[in-house]
Amino acid sequence: MTIINEKIDFEKKIKNILKLYEIGSFEEVISRTKPLLKKYPDIIDLYNLLALSYNGLNKTEDAIKLLEDVLKRDPNNIHVLNNLGMIHSGISSFELSKIFLDKALKIKPDFFQAANNLANLYLKLNKSEEAINLLKKFINHENSNNYVLNFTIANSYQQSGDFKNARKHYDKCLFIEPNRCDSDKAISLMTNYKNDKSSHMKDMEKKLTKNLNKTDLMLLNYSLGKAYEDINNYEKSFLYLKKANELNNEIINYNSSNEKKIFENIKMIFKNDFNTISKNYNSDKTIIFVVGMPRSGTSLIEQILSSNKNVYGAGELPFIGNIAENLFFKNKIKLNFNSLEDVEEEKFINLNNDYFKKLSSFETNKKIFIDKAPFNFKWIGLIKKIIPNSKIIHCRRDAMDICWSNYKNFFSSIKMNYANNFKNIAAFYNLYLNIMNYWKNKFGKEIYDIDYENLIKNPEKEIKNLVSFCGLDWNENYLKFYENKKTVSTASLAQVRSPLYKSSIKKWEKFSEELNELKKLINYSA
Repeated sequence: MTIINEKIDFEKKIKNILKLYEIGSFEEVISRTKPLLKKYPDIIDLYNLLALSYNGLNKTEDAIKLLEDVLKRDPNNIHVLNNLGMIHSGISSFELSKIFLDKALKIKPDFFQAANNLANLYLKLNKSEEAINLLKKFINHENSNNYVLNFTIANSYQQSGDFKNARKHYDKCLFIEPNRCDSDKAISLMTNYKNDKSSHMKDMEKKLTKNLNKTDLMLLNYSLGKAYEDINNYEKSFLYLKKANELNNEIINYNSSNEKKIFENIKMIFKNDFNTISKNYNSDKTIIFVVGMPRSGTSLIEQILSSNKNVYGAGELPFIGNIAENLFFKNKIKLNFNSLEDVEEEKFINLNNDYFKKLSSFETNKKIFIDKAPFNFKWIGLIKKIIPNSKIIHCRRDAMDICWSNYKNFFSSIKMNYANNFKNIAAFYNLYLNIMNYWKNKFGKEIYDIDYENLIKNPEKEIKNLVSFCGLDWNENYLKFYENKKTVSTASLAQVRSPLYKSSIKKWEKFSEELNELKKLINYSA
């Protein structure tokens, strides 16, 4: 084969591999890339592609080791640095992530991919202002039509509560790539549609006729479902939401039997009584964990409590979940051991230190933190083990309101993969109830239950009780939580910036007939 033919053949292979990567066929990418690396060991882009594919399969350690080895050979490779920064951000190694991204930008100050990843890191650290200021420097004349940068700065404005500027940049995204629908979905979250004459609704319905990929079509249907609910056309709203979830179900791979096994294993680990760690090296900080099913009011509780100037709302931190999965499970399901007694106390002390070390990334002097990861309800036993002085708030809400809200909203987290059909939602909800009863029997009043409905009906009384449980002083700011300017990244980003409203109670009843199956599956009784 001539050199020219060999080059053409190589480029063809790379093109095919990239197509596989774009559709998420990571195992196939790996199998095709490895032979090429043996033949072309000096092509750094192949290592990057291989590492990103490992990361796509959650083989994070393999991805990091591969890139670190490459970095030893080529320490100033901006793409390797950028990928290491992105991967470390994904596993909440925020300090390392910033080091790699900063270095990439120092080498190449106009490297917009690294700037975008750094901005997303800032958002994880509740630094929306820093993200905005950084991206403003990059959305110059040259990058004014850069979709990625415009989308990230739009997200930054949206999470900070500046919906006007957010909308401006989402609209720019739609101008740049009209057939992409992630901006439509973002716009729908912060828009209260008044009637079907809305220009955005009309634009979205026109897009239904376009040749969209499955993901964009799914997002578009979620958006239209929300829009038609706003204008009280519940029949049409449900049809769009049903289609959205059908598409979502085709995209993701969810195994409810695996989920059940995980919950069973958790209870087995904590079946015996246990002592908390004998030392707490971080007693100067108080952690308030807010847990509950998604859409149960966890974001609202965080918004209320962080209205106190001494309280830092850190958002949905992955730390406890990551600690638990690494500690307990070999492969997400199979246990490393059968009981807490099999783990030396020193290990739990180290985990305590590790948790608080990660908190230092937030660069605040406040001593009271809110960790609002809803799924931490699975890990209350671990929380009580390694952070015994923590406060745990459990958010409760009408079962149908929770389950329906899980169904009608799109969530990018794999933890929400159950939420695309009634059977899976009901099964997960029942698992949640079961394990919360388990923890309540074990820890009793150490877990504070707050009911969404009671909070809406009698906010001052309920907030005063909540504040008292947390050991905080009362002030009127709690009642004006909607003025809180903290970054909010959840589906509740618009709701928590508005006063409490009673119409949020039993919203599912507008779809009562369509939800008969769900009611039966969860044995619902009003």
